[in-house]
Amino acid sequence: MKNTFLNILIIACTIVACNSRQKPTLEIAGYDCNAITIFELEKPLQEISGLAYDRQRDEFLAVNDEQGNIFVLDSKTFSIKRRLHFGEKGDYEEIQLADSMVYVLRSDGNVFKMKYDGDSISDIIMIEYKGSKAEFESFYILQDKNRLALIPKNSKRGFSNKETETYKLDASTGMPVKHDNERIDWNKLSNASVLHPSAVAIHPLTKEIYIVASIEKLLLVLDPQYNVLAEYKLPASTFQQPEGVTFDNEGNLYISNEANGGKPTVIQFPIQKNN
Repeated sequence: MKNTFLNILIIACTIVACNSRQKPTLEIAGYDCNAITIFELEKPLQEISGLAYDRQRDEFLAVNDEQGNIFVLDSKTFSIKRRLHFGEKGDYEEIQLADSMVYVLRSDGNVFKMKYDGDSISDIIMIEYKGSKAEFESFYILQDKNRLALIPKNSKRGFSNKETETYKLDASTGMPVKHDNERIDWNKLSNASVLHPSAVAIHPLTKEIYIVASIEKLLLVLDPQYNVLAEYKLPASTFQQPEGVTFDNEGNLYISNEANGGKPTVIQFPIQKNN
């Protein structure tokens, strides 16, 4: 009888543990956090460092931070459909897609730009970063201005001024371009005294800027002028190392996690539907 009771207790505890992993205690405005889906990724993506959505083909593109490969992922299962080689081994941190062009950021600020037709890549060039020395893990594309906005993870200037400032580059030449004073004041953060951005994406409907900071386990929502609109603490039990963020056409939110001793994952947050 005692053994039966003990077995039931163990099973019950296991079920609770699994459910708590699948549904972290988290609320994000506009999203149904009680209906999230967690996708476990294959071994080549243990160190997934960037995630982007291909709106034309309903697929996802990913990179890891060791190999010069782009992984094309199924949008329903996140299984690897194919991989495309673009460069030597390196510390690749972010991927973005604009029309027929794919951009991959290396941690030193250099960006690899290539044409993509859905099956293959071609015309690969490297846009050399010529700005102040910093370590980068995130960037986004200003399509209407042919500019790239690089967001440093670490910079001497940032730690000195207690802020995160964007670096705007010409998407063709890599030369710095003048831009508005867009920066995140760390003194205005509620859940951290410093910030190490690891991924960024633009919401396709609201045009708000979503930034993930892996070390601080934060998700920030900013307006186009970089004012903080919302700040969410990501539970470490589910977000062991969040390194990628993107949206699909409907505005559903996706955050990818490196394995970091566990399993690499992509977590889908369905957008709340208006009744």
